Amino acid sequence: MMVLLWLGVIPAVQAQTFDKLWKEVEQAEKKSLPKTVIKLTDEIYQKGEKEKNSPQMLKAYTWRMKYREMLNPDSLYADLKGLEQWVKQTDQPMDRAILHSLIAGIYADYAASNQWQLRQRTEIVDQTPATDMREWTANMFIEKVRTNIKEALADSVLLLKTSSRGYIPFVELGETSEYYHHDMYHLLASRGIESLNRIERLSSGTLPGDISSDPVKQDIISIYRNMISAYQAAGLNEGYVLALLNYLQWRRMADQAFRSFQAKNGLIGLTQDPYLAALNELKSKFKSEPICAEVYLAQAQFAIEKDQPVSALKLCDEAIGLYPSYHRINALKNLRQEILSPYLNVNVISQAFPGEEIKLRASHKNLDGFTVRLFNKAKKLVKEQHYSVLRPEDYRTQDTVFTFKSPEVGAYVMRIVPDIRAKRDSESEFNVTRFKVLTCRLPGQQYEVAALDAQTGHPVPNAKIILYSNDEKVLQEFTTGEEGKVVFPWKSEYRYLKASKGVDTAMPKRSIYGGSYGYYDDEDEATESMTLLTDRSLYRPGQTVYVKGIAYMQKSDTANVLPGKDYTVTLLDTNNQEVGRKSVRTNEFGSFTTDFALPSACLNGMFSLTAGESRTNIRVEDYKRPTFDITFEKQTESYRLGDEVQVKGKIQSYSGVMLQDLPVKYTVKRSVRSFWRISEAVQIASGEVTANGNGEFTIPVRLEESARISGNYAAGSKG
Repeated sequence: MMVLLWLGVIPAVQAQTFDKLWKEVEQAEKKSLPKTVIKLTDEIYQKGEKEKNSPQMLKAYTWRMKYREMLNPDSLYADLKGLEQWVKQTDQPMDRAILHSLIAGIYADYAASNQWQLRQRTEIVDQTPATDMREWTANMFIEKVRTNIKEALADSVLLLKTSSRGYIPFVELGETSEYYHHDMYHLLASRGIESLNRIERLSSGTLPGDISSDPVKQDIISIYRNMISAYQAAGLNEGYVLALLNYLQWRRMADQAFRSFQAKNGLIGLTQDPYLAALNELKSKFKSEPICAEVYLAQAQFAIEKDQPVSALKLCDEAIGLYPSYHRINALKNLRQEILSPYLNVNVISQAFPGEEIKLRASHKNLDGFTVRLFNKAKKLVKEQHYSVLRPEDYRTQDTVFTFKSPEVGAYVMRIVPDIRAKRDSESEFNVTRFKVLTCRLPGQQYEVAALDAQTGHPVPNAKIILYSNDEKVLQEFTTGEEGKVVFPWKSEYRYLKASKGVDTAMPKRSIYGGSYGYYDDEDEATESMTLLTDRSLYRPGQTVYVKGIAYMQKSDTANVLPGKDYTVTLLDTNNQEVGRKSVRTNEFGSFTTDFALPSACLNGMFSLTAGESRTNIRVEDYKRPTFDITFEKQTESYRLGDEVQVKGKIQSYSGVMLQDLPVKYTVKRSVRSFWRISEAVQIASGEVTANGNGEFTIPVRLEESARISGNYAAGSKG
């Protein structure tokens, strides 16, 4: 990560003093002494403040902030307030931009780390955020991040003219930074995009893959476009190409409209992809410059993604020939090597019957064959078989199924040896046995094991059944009767079993399952349980929650209620803070009832009720009870693309009275359906109609043709 500011020239003596202090910080960090790190970074901060050395101040502040949070997580809030106070007081524009970038990143990290809790809260709009950000909703964090990023990038001219070299040691210069002439604009813009990407999933009311209605994605697009325009205007071709490549790659993942579309006029192939078309245009424009190797790399990676290794190899060879001295040319060489490298993966079962023809499922490329070798326990080779495969000319992975005949009973090691030299051969256990064992739990703490011949299904009498503990120690041995079965008392220590008879001892240990949860617990031990019930699951602030609890003692499959038992019922808000507490006692039926009045002013979201070890959740939302109902007539006909469908509906009150002459606003959404999935809905139309005197209305829906296969259409309306 790169960040920050340097004003003026620091004398060498002062610089050495800072270096000495930072070496002490590094030593304290290696010794895991966080309090010492905090003390030293505080000294550096004060020294930097005295000498007006912003880079040292900022580095010290962020290090101190990190270690303070390790010791006390709540210190984050105070340290963040300190940064916000700093940004208000500083009179240095560059300091201000960097501080806004840091603040945006902290808010984004916090929101991303707590996104599950934030999604449980109803968004609060048109209201000043509370002082404590732990009470904020997702939209408040989004707005904070967006606002700080805009402030950080407001003076793009200053950022472009300011070199990040002056911010060492707070800044670490990377290889890519050189192509942007180490300016602060690229640094803060990249940090802004990273922060926005972290909160993008918190945006509500937007459709996945639809960037037009997502303000966070629109901000990302704006940053990218401003970067691209700035570097193009400055004549920095390297920065322009890299910024445009980053934008195209982000856009391809974020925007459904920027993905492959159906080829027209019989055209086929990758050239119909808008992402690849943009890469082709970029390559033709900058082919004479070494930075174009990055475009070749993006195209080759895209070809690999589309399972076009021949095209990818051609692109790699061309780029290596054109730009042999480019400093990242090894990325293309490595990709080329990956395409040409041999590959072999063989899947085979680990247990077989003597003489059984088992299947070897081989996935391979750039290879002529492989050998299967079997070794016994004495590491003696007992069987070897070679298999030839067809080497595909297009470098794609091929799948081939072979057969292998199992030897006599015994425990073996199977080794797969490819024809080419490999770092190591693949080895796995391979057991040949006649046994198939079935188990069944019986009433009265009994357990039954049946030993069968895996090929014929006939019972195997006089077979030895060995039971093992969790650490695979032998606990007990039993012998099957004439019907191949044995019944014995169950013990909780039993974890594995195996069967053997004569020379057939190769059956691997198999886990024993009792067929119910808590099987390995002590079934004679009774456990206390509680079931909590509420009169409903959704409430408004200020309403009363009616609670009922049933306490019982569970022992095996039997449960008995607990009369006369005292409990404490606690109501917790969405931040897990206690809102109310009631003491209760169960009646003769093991149940109790109580109630809680919800706060009239509270943070909406998921509340919890606890009693004993039990917990249940309720939602608290500001909602209005609907006063009317909208119904649609069922569509009974089939339609084709291009048809116009008249969707009819009616509005009536819940008392059954038709509502007349009301405006009805509607939206029409389309979801594309292929044979394996249905994509997210995309709005294609909206408007307003008026219900007639009978409360009836009609919405015109035109089934517009899409570049995709077929679609589902949904009309939604509200009065």
